[in-house]
Amino acid sequence: DPAAAAAPPAPPTPSYAPGSGAPTPPPAPPVPPAASAPAPASGGKINLDKGRVSLQKNQTVSLVKGGRPLLSRVKMGLGWEPAFRGADIDLDASVIAYGPDRKHIDSCYFGKLTILDGAVKHSGDNLTGEGAGDDEAIVVDLGRVPAEATGLVFTVNSFSGQKFTEVAKAYCRLIDAATEEELVRFDLTHAEAETGVMMAKLIRQFSGEWEMTAMGDFVKSRTVRGMVKPAAKAL
Repeated sequence: DPAAAAAPPAPPTPSYAPGSGAPTPPPAPPVPPAASAPAPASGGKINLDKGRVSLQKNQTVSLVKGGRPLLSRVKMGLGWEPAFRGADIDLDASVIAYGPDRKHIDSCYFGKLTILDGAVKHSGDNLTGEGAGDDEAIVVDLGRVPAEATGLVFTVNSFSGQKFTEVAKAYCRLIDAATEEELVRFDLTHAEAETGVMMAKLIRQFSGEWEMTAMGDFVKSRTVRGMVKPAAKAL
């Protein structure tokens, strides 16, 4: 029958929701994934595939690019400025190393510039906080960090007792130590009247890759020694 051959195919039989008596609309086609998803507003995890990453508090970035570990030597630069003109801010940047059970292994600070057999090195003390650029820096050779060290927490303390409400533009940034390229940045967007702050942490995953998480958590402590217990709890 030519007429039957030319007839359009019958529409699909509608499905019915049980008990409703009404047809259920067909499912919507799947939405293709976005070409470049923005960093989540809070929490979540991203990597370095799209270049430099600016973190917000509690965000995590995986230090990989193209699915491969990106680099072996990184530098954590920490900087700050006095909130009031003419004032000097003597802050001390440190890094605390922990094992997988949150056991304190060692601390690197102005009084102990090298730990973990040279895998972590401190640039030395800056007494004023004046001038552009990083005030203090800590170089971490990720490839040489011993297996028993799985967590590094970067802190800043005011030994002289100045509160962070007297500090402006405090930040930390992760740099490729070989090229000086800035990879990750975290700007402290608020301050509390405390003398210590946990800025960021680097955690080694079971896969061997490292992840950096922005912290920005304030602590009442003028020295790195007083940061050991709070930082362990924050791992």
